[in-house]
Amino acid sequence: MPINSTDTSEKSVEEKIKNIESNIVITQWIQVVGVLSEAVLLTKLYKLKDSDNINSTGEGKILSGIWVQTIGQLAEATGVTKQLETLDELTLLKFQEIAVAGDLLQSIGAGLQAIGGEQILAEDGLGNTYENVIP
Repeated sequence: MPINSTDTSEKSVEEKIKNIESNIVITQWIQVVGVLSEAVLLTKLYKLKDSDNINSTGEGKILSGIWVQTIGQLAEATGVTKQLETLDELTLLKFQEIAVAGDLLQSIGAGLQAIGGEQILAEDGLGNTYENVIP
């Protein structure tokens, strides 16, 4: 048994970790492309449907929410990518903060979408379906 067999298995684990982290970064950017595509297509759809009243409707809130989510996903992907590129602890912390801020923006965007969906349900005569759930 070689003396440095532990070093070899540690390197193997480190390589596996790096590979997984790289795949996570790729996945983050795939999500950016997906949510950006959705935002662009929804914008086109809503403009065709009713461009004059879009800002005052539930659809407008949904559209705003998806754009906030898009910005959040972009921030998260950027933060995660930069984390892998840096060795400096202070810089790493800053990029972690950016990734977390991106998560927060995505949550706010999802909330806006939920509010818009609730408004659409109410406008369609289905009533306030989530009245007991959403304060």
